[in-house]
Amino acid sequence: MAVDHATDIRRIITGSVLIAILVAALWCRGWFLLGLILVASSLGLWEFYSLFWGPAGRIPSRICAIVLGCLMLLLTWYHRPQDALVCLGAGFVLAALSFLFRWDVIEEDNAFSASGIFMVGLAYIPLLLLPATYLSTTKLVFVLAAVAVSDTAAYFVGTRFGHHKLWPRVSPNKSSEGAIGSLVGCVLFCAIYGQIFGSAGWMAFTILGIAVNAFAQLGDLFESALKRSVHVKDSGFILPGHGGILDRADSFLFAMPMVAVVDQWYSFF
Repeated sequence: MAVDHATDIRRIITGSVLIAILVAALWCRGWFLLGLILVASSLGLWEFYSLFWGPAGRIPSRICAIVLGCLMLLLTWYHRPQDALVCLGAGFVLAALSFLFRWDVIEEDNAFSASGIFMVGLAYIPLLLLPATYLSTTKLVFVLAAVAVSDTAAYFVGTRFGHHKLWPRVSPNKSSEGAIGSLVGCVLFCAIYGQIFGSAGWMAFTILGIAVNAFAQLGDLFESALKRSVHVKDSGFILPGHGGILDRADSFLFAMPMVAVVDQWYSFF
């Protein structure tokens, strides 16, 4: 596979800027971190709906989803997760009303499909982002860094040594070699990070690293399948060399909730 050095440079520059913003947000926490989470959720939702509805389709629906998503994150930030779930339920009721109106009054053929896309967006982005509002800095850095190492190892190993396609129909550019490099890089990082900051043994962190990588790659493949289903290469263009917010956060969206659930049952830190 040919290596595009210009793309490499853009990816590195954009990645460096993102790291600087994330470090500042995690260092300051408070409103800085919350604001970053809300912006990421809003941009991610806009990109998601643009995949299916076009850049300017169904503006009221996507604005409603963004407001509900931000409320879910705000309420969880203020330790009211039960109210955040009420917002998700309210989204379902609105989607149901929209379906009934569009199907019966407007007689729209794809009325249910539009309502389903509305709900999937809420479940995919703000719901999966909820743990970012309450996980500690140590745990957030762990997930972010583990996913970044996974993605970086997959990209550089895949572009230089990738010869066997991992799942051509879902993601033509991903290779089995890149997936293996991603797994090895993630496991090594998790084991080292655990020895420095964790309270569990290296074996526990090795197993956690395997799980983090599995969910990260699943998230990457899921977002790739979404793009292929609507015949687009990137979810957006806001991040030079990376594409859109979802292109950068897809792995994180799947890995972070898994870590948050495991953290409730086993103490790694």
